Amino acid sequence: MASGERTDSETLEGYVIDNGCVRKNARDDLLEAARTHTRDCALMGHCVESGYSLVNEGERMVMLDAAATPKVVHAVEESDREEGIRLRVERHREDDRMRTDSVEESEY
Repeated sequence: MASGERTDSETLEGYVIDNGCVRKNARDDLLEAARTHTRDCALMGHCVESGYSLVNEGERMVMLDAAATPKVVHAVEESDREEGIRLRVERHREDDRMRTDSVEESEY
């Protein structure tokens, strides 16, 4: 991709963490916090309201749009894991922002 060129769609994978917990952790601790982030915390009311981010092994964090929230909640509820839930998110560009199309648990 050329410098300055933007993609119209993308697939992201990483550990899900609510944005409330993102703010509570130092940047250097974020990957470990996401790896150990619990399902119970992710589904707490104030955590759901804060929205979600994904953190990948390269320690890149991507904040998801508000439309992702109900999809993330569903994926977390359906997961058999109690912590460290990895998700795959498909997004597309709409009005100069990335919008979430789908969220599903990814392979471990």
